[in-house]
Amino acid sequence: MKEHLVIVPGGLNTDIVGLGVDKLLAPGELTLGGELRIGPGGKARNMAQMAAAYLGRNAVAMIGRSSRDPFGLWKIPLDSLTQAGVDTSFVNILDFEAAGKKHPGIALIPVDKNGRNQIYVLPGINADFSREDIDNASTLFSNSIGKKIMILALEIPIPTAKYAIEKAAESGIRVVLDPGGISEPIDELLNERIFLFKPNEHEARIVTGLTIGDFKSAEIAAGNILERGVQNVLITHGDKGGYFFDGETGRHIAVPQVGEVGVRDETGCGDQVTAIAAACLAEGMSLLQSVEMAILAGTLQFHRAGIDPVRREELYESVK
Repeated sequence: MKEHLVIVPGGLNTDIVGLGVDKLLAPGELTLGGELRIGPGGKARNMAQMAAAYLGRNAVAMIGRSSRDPFGLWKIPLDSLTQAGVDTSFVNILDFEAAGKKHPGIALIPVDKNGRNQIYVLPGINADFSREDIDNASTLFSNSIGKKIMILALEIPIPTAKYAIEKAAESGIRVVLDPGGISEPIDELLNERIFLFKPNEHEARIVTGLTIGDFKSAEIAAGNILERGVQNVLITHGDKGGYFFDGETGRHIAVPQVGEVGVRDETGCGDQVTAIAAACLAEGMSLLQSVEMAILAGTLQFHRAGIDPVRREELYESVK
């Protein structure tokens, strides 16, 4: 079997989405309306599927932990990965009793009619994802091809994430870190072992204490991050696109014009950006080209309901 181009340690969730609600609620409020959708989720799982939609079958491997809950929610994210061609042989699936009756990860996501969302992640057994799970997947950390990428999200314990970064560094695997969901600084993870750090403007503020409103403020924040040893930074900023910095140059990558289809849903847009940046890098594309393709992919994702990965042919059709 050929070596995987991308490996993804992290959480597998099932998303329970209320699509098209009238508004996002304040405490104590209630609203009626919207459409229920249940599907696969988890930032790492999303990115594994999205990378596979671009790279093809058996190019991506997932490392994770789940439990066979009595409602069958564990099957939804796992089946989606298998169908997408992701290698799931290193996802440790425990019996519900053996897992201490811990459920798989669940995300509750209301999405209003303007595409704005709130995400409540109940980590469940993802909180038990450990160094042992990483060690059990040690064969995935070989890098004979010399261009392997590890995508890392932070819906797992920080010590486990740190250990995965160390394992990747030992083999010269470049790490693309997406800090989605953080609520406090992650100083212990930000060093020269991170090839590309991709926060959005909110996460960049948590990491640096600086508010990002435009290119100039993003440049200051990125400088703060680069000083810690991180090699490259891409800060995404919603409909303003992204700000890319490599320590020598900086560039504002504007949101490209794509066909308007009526749907507006920001769910998964950041995951799509990270996944395509990593996938393009694994194929040997330059870093600048990779992040430009990533911003395009994130834009296409915004005009889709829920998690609907952008395929290679769709991406290149939009480049024309």
